[in-house]
Amino acid sequence: MFSGFMNWVDARFPASKLFREHLSEYYAPKNFNFWYFFGVLSLLVLVNQLITGIWLTMSFNPTAEGAFASVEYIMRDVDYGWLIRYMHSTGASAFF
Repeated sequence: MFSGFMNWVDARFPASKLFREHLSEYYAPKNFNFWYFFGVLSLLVLVNQLITGIWLTMSFNPTAEGAFASVEYIMRDVDYGWLIRYMHSTGASAFF
């Protein structure tokens, strides 16, 4: 039953071939080791910083009078603003 369904799907979109060639049989180099994980982790943190920084910039007021008020606005009134701000501050700490 399931193999017939997969044959029907593969006739229209070769999903199993795509999975096999790019995910399950993807050969890694012999010198690939645990330290490459930190490069991927730093890239993930960088993308997090870029996205959350741009998102926070949309609500921030960079004047001397409005900076604290805009941080309060982000924390209290923006939907999930507290989460975005904490993700940004934790990501900054992760770089150092």
